[in-house]
Amino acid sequence: MVRICFLAAALCLLLGCSDNGRTPDHGAPRGFYYWKTEAGGFDWDDSTYQALDVDRLYVRLFDVGWSEADGAPVPVAPLDYWDQPLTDTLDVVPVVFITNETFAHLDTAGAIVLAQQVHRRMMAQLKAASDRQFDNLIWETMEDGYFNSTPYRQKSKRFDELHVRDSLHDARLQRLSEVQFDCDWTAGTRAHYFAFLRESKRLFAGQRVSSTIRLYQYKYPVKAGVPPVDRGMLMCYNAGNIKDPETVNSIFDRREIMRYLEDQHAYPLALDYALPVFEWAVLYRDGKFQAILSTALLQDEYGYKRYLTTVSDLHATVSEDFTYGYTSQSIFVRRGDEIRFEHPAMNDVAAVAAWLHDHKHTADAALTFYHLNDHDLKKYSSALEDMYRAF
Repeated sequence: MVRICFLAAALCLLLGCSDNGRTPDHGAPRGFYYWKTEAGGFDWDDSTYQALDVDRLYVRLFDVGWSEADGAPVPVAPLDYWDQPLTDTLDVVPVVFITNETFAHLDTAGAIVLAQQVHRRMMAQLKAASDRQFDNLIWETMEDGYFNSTPYRQKSKRFDELHVRDSLHDARLQRLSEVQFDCDWTAGTRAHYFAFLRESKRLFAGQRVSSTIRLYQYKYPVKAGVPPVDRGMLMCYNAGNIKDPETVNSIFDRREIMRYLEDQHAYPLALDYALPVFEWAVLYRDGKFQAILSTALLQDEYGYKRYLTTVSDLHATVSEDFTYGYTSQSIFVRRGDEIRFEHPAMNDVAAVAAWLHDHKHTADAALTFYHLNDHDLKKYSSALEDMYRAF
């Protein structure tokens, strides 16, 4: 009986059961994207993050890309684990990014099969997260040797654990209100992507299914098509041409963004809005785009900064050959290569956020930022709070 009571209490803790559960006192939902490959890549107890009172977290589970070797779609860069506790005030929305190339290689039947494969993998990752969350709590709270080694105890332990594990997983699914798919579809691939979405809606019948929407897809709904989902996330950034060395800022150019937004029309889908809070460095060689690099790593005094010569606040040239990265994905950077540093100007982002507030299509629209990381969170925390409050 004691053992069963303990496990029931553990389940209650995991599910965020509390008599004093708080209700956020802000209006519009506050969202963030988490786009790393490990949950341990961020300090979830960080006071700056906690103060923002985020109540919706879009978590990338994995990507789907096309494998020429396999002649089939394959999962890429999966989130290694996710064991953050469930709470009453945080909605976790699983996200899967699928390359447009993938749908270019598929027919309608293949897109439907892909939806079934993605659904199975998502459910498997969510189940693994439930199991890991349960195991963590058991290790943290149970006295060493509580379950002794007698056969009866071993069987009872397994019965009780499985019961609570299953209950925890069921509770996760009940709390799972939305799943999201991210794809930069085109007119040529929309039929296959939309077939994927329709099958996903059937498979996730108990959840809301949403899709990201790029600015050009929003501005030209007839040409691009409107995804057959319950809700859209309008991505209000990356409107510039990153491959053009003359582009000033491909992440966020307020004038460029507004060219897409100001042409008002009744978009036939409930919308949430995403704005940028990230920075990167763009590498060019002989005027041609090569790669996206980390600004933080390039500007680190103990990192790659010694290989760069500053030209201006936003530009640098490479003064010495070096290898960027430490894995099989490393990039060889040559002397004479050029680097453009990009980041969103927060006053411009705030101006667009204010405009979206005044013109939003949906009363309960969420304001979401891409993406959650320690560096940018601390750098922009004050501006983020101001935008959240004003939305």
